Amino acid sequence: MNILNGFSVNAEDVNILFNMVLGVIAGLIISISYIFASKERKFSKNFVITVFLLPVIMTIVIPFLASDLKKTLSLAGVFALVRFRSIPGDSKDILYVFFSVAAGLIIGLNSYLVGFVMVICISILFVVVSRLWKVEDKQILKITIPEDMNYKDVFNDIFDKYLLKYGVKNVKTSNMGTLFTISYWIQPKTDIDTKAFIDELRTRNGNLNIILENPDDQLAPVL
Repeated sequence: MNILNGFSVNAEDVNILFNMVLGVIAGLIISISYIFASKERKFSKNFVITVFLLPVIMTIVIPFLASDLKKTLSLAGVFALVRFRSIPGDSKDILYVFFSVAAGLIIGLNSYLVGFVMVICISILFVVVSRLWKVEDKQILKITIPEDMNYKDVFNDIFDKYLLKYGVKNVKTSNMGTLFTISYWIQPKTDIDTKAFIDELRTRNGNLNIILENPDDQLAPVL
């Protein structure tokens, strides 16, 4: 009989189910805004699913924790553990995780007007700012040279031909000090021939390693 009582439906259960539906809508709005805000950049489909489902999960969990401080602290510990286990990502992705959790939290506490006004306004703001705020297309160029080569101005003529801006990021030795690896921040010109650019660098550095990468490729999405 006690087991059957656990399956009985009361007003609180109906309210949680209703909040779940609203959480799905909020998560859909947030995930769509993330896709539009990241349209010109690569983004993880797994992260889109994460920000979509987080509000739904929060609307389910919050009613069970709202009146119990110990359970609330336990939830905070779980989030701290998840954050500790996560690889640091783009600051915008971290902000979207917090945004999704906050939306689910507010809806889970039955503050529907505040929750959806926040979701809609911040989602629009994210998209508008991401589209209007033009970010420079910077990349990282790593060139390996022999130890006897003076790297100070050796590539400047090639850089001036293919790049709008460039600067040395760091220099380190490798292979027991017989080689140097110089890392540059670079901003390529529009529609450059990347292969021709690398080929000219190879003829200058003795055909040693050259790596061209995007800064965002070094960052994995949170969660």
